[in-house]
Amino acid sequence: MIMKFEKYYRPETLEEAFQLLQEYGDDCKIVAGGTDVVIRLKAQVLKVKAIIDISAIPELKEIRLEDDKAVIGATHDLMSMSKLPELCNSEWQIIAECAGHVSSTQIRNRATLGGNNCNASPSADTTPGLLISDAVVNVLGKDGARDIPIDEFFTGPGRTVLKPGEIVVSFTLPKQGDRCEAAYHKHAIRGDTDISIVCVGVRIGLDENDCVYKARVALGAVAPTPIRAYDVEKYLVGKKLTDDVIEKAAKMASESIKPISDVRGSAEYRTEMVYVNMKHMIREAVEKINKRS
Repeated sequence: MIMKFEKYYRPETLEEAFQLLQEYGDDCKIVAGGTDVVIRLKAQVLKVKAIIDISAIPELKEIRLEDDKAVIGATHDLMSMSKLPELCNSEWQIIAECAGHVSSTQIRNRATLGGNNCNASPSADTTPGLLISDAVVNVLGKDGARDIPIDEFFTGPGRTVLKPGEIVVSFTLPKQGDRCEAAYHKHAIRGDTDISIVCVGVRIGLDENDCVYKARVALGAVAPTPIRAYDVEKYLVGKKLTDDVIEKAAKMASESIKPISDVRGSAEYRTEMVYVNMKHMIREAVEKINKRS
């Protein structure tokens, strides 16, 4: 189907973008890669007068790895992010790993970190990586800047806390700590090209006695939004990761969700896959710690 909109703009500065947002209000849509928005425009599910393409704004593409944090621009494409040596070899490598699981090569060449999260799909691949990294969404708008913890960013399928006229400019990831590693698994019928039936992200930090000092668990495609399993995290902290502890953590995670049944999988199947993959991801994170030690 033909996309129907009156104007297409490609501002080169944030100031230009904000002027256009103010001019069109609710009758415009921001795009960068366009992998989701274009489909909605063609299906005429989304109807707006103007498209504002922010992909030409330089500061939104930057990636900065500093001593105490990583800052990833919202319009950085997922393909280059997944292969960037500085990111892949850093304590934030899980973001590169998650980016590499998003759909096909062609989609990853266009899709962006900002778009993958602003689209607010419960099954988004990069979101679990951000959740287990305590990421903050850096937003600019007419009222100034605000920083939103990623676990407070989503309000429902396709919905976020973004206000009219706001733009996500970057994501900030804090330092993760010593002997701290993460693992991610996307469970889908056709692999990366498919939408996740379940996705599981785990971050584990171990102290000098091999007790857990930090635990993060993120689950996707099992709720209206990607979620953190806070009770599981609290349970793991302070414990050594014996088989019994890992078993109980996986069971707690699977019992904490109330997924739906749809064309990709039943609620019962999703619950079982969370249980299975939780155990695998905890062990994989520990293996990464041992390899780096």
